[in-house]
Parts: sequence; C-alpha cells; structure tokens
Amino acid sequence: MIHSVDKAMCLLELLLQYRQPMTLSELSERSGYPKSTAYAMLSTMREHGMIEQRQDGRYYLGIRLFECGCAVSSAWDISAVARPYLDRLASRTEASAFLSRMEGGDVVTFDYSARGGGLQVVPEIGCRLSLHATSQGKLLLSRLSSDEVHQHLEKAGMQAFTPHTVTEEAVLTDELRRIRKQGYSVEDGEYKVGLRSISAPVRDHTGSVRYALGVVGLFRRVRSEDFQNAIDQTVQQAKELSAALGYRL
Repeated sequence: MIHSVDKAMCLLELLLQYRQPMTLSELSERSGYPKSTAYAMLSTMREHGMIEQRQDGRYYLGIRLFECGCAVSSAWDISAVARPYLDRLASRTEASAFLSRMEGGDVVTFDYSARGGGLQVVPEIGCRLSLHATSQGKLLLSRLSSDEVHQHLEKAGMQAFTPHTVTEEAVLTDELRRIRKQGYSVEDGEYKVGLRSISAPVRDHTGSVRYALGVVGLFRRVRSEDFQNAIDQTVQQAKELSAALGYRL
C-alpha cells in the first residue's frame, strides 16, 4: 500500500461522507493525521483540482472529481456490467433473466440470459411492452409520482391482454404502493396466460431507479417455493448490480 495515496483517499472519503466544507482542524481530527500531513495532502489534491478551498479556509470536493465521475458513467456499458448478474439470476432460478428500461410510455427489454434446463421462456428483446401488464413495467411505474403514472396510463390506456390484466387505474395504484413498500413487483399471468415474472429495481450512483432486473418463466403459482426463491434471488441480484453501478445506501 502507498501510504500517501491511502491518506489522500481517507481525506476524500471524509469530505464525501460529511457532504460539506470542512476546516483543516476538522479533517485532521477525524482522520487522525497531524495537521501538517493533512495540509500537505490537501494542497497536492487542490493543485490537481480534486479539492477546492473557500475564502474562509474550508476544504470541499473539487470539480475535477465531478468530471471523473461523468467519465466513469459514460464508460459504463450497462449490458457488460449486468452480464454476470443476469447469468447468476438465470442459473439460480432456472428461468430467463432480463434487464429492462422505460422508453416513453412503454417498457423495453434489452438484454437477457437463459441458463436453466428444460422449456425456457425467451424475453422479447427490443419489443415494446405495456407498463401496466408486466412486472418490469409496474416496477418502473411505481417509481413515478401519481401525476406521472396517471399521464402514462391516460395516454397508453390499460388494455386487457388476459383475464388477469389489471384494467382499473385505482387498483393498479394500490398495487404500485405495495411494490414501493416491498421492493419488487410480480406479474401473475397478466400479459400472457401461464407466464409469471418478478422484477426488482436497479439504481445508479445517484439512487435513481434506471432499470428493472427480473426473471420470467412457467412458474406453477406465485406462492410456490420456486417462485419465492425467484423473488429472493431477483431482489438480491438487483441490489448487487446497483452496487456495481455505484449506488450506496
């Protein structure tokens, strides 16, 4: 370990943790470093734009760190980052795992993995699906405000794809509340009879829900042991993928 780098990272972590400008004394006390050491580290980072200093002497995170963060975000290929989580989810549930996002008034699945044996359900890659009749669509709808949900539904309508499709906005609104509370959504034959799926939120480094990670298959019923296992695995892999994208609780 290079100790000077380690000390500089510790000071950056402190400024990130407290989210406000800090004095040299505060940084020295909380890091445990002598003032002379902390000052030397801060001065070097200030020269590189990683740290900036106010007129009152307090230090804060510099614009260069923001530029670095933007460069990292733009370099991320979500499919490449998500691949091991999709494969792991598909393997552990013996169903097809998928990754979806909202596109206008629809939801689009853009990547998937099928690792289980036997008959597999292949997600419709690139096809636009209704928000109200799929687990991934309902999951992404649940992150919007009531007004935004109403606007989406008013524009797209609530077509009945099967006898199980929810076609009343009030009923769907109640379900969206449950989804927000429990942290995942379920589709029980609402888009195609016999198919059941689960979706969980994938967050980026800002905490915003950008994607839905899920599994779809010919599960016997939503209360079956294999479906409950699929719920647990989907939630867990979505949390791990969110962490890989920089999300921190």
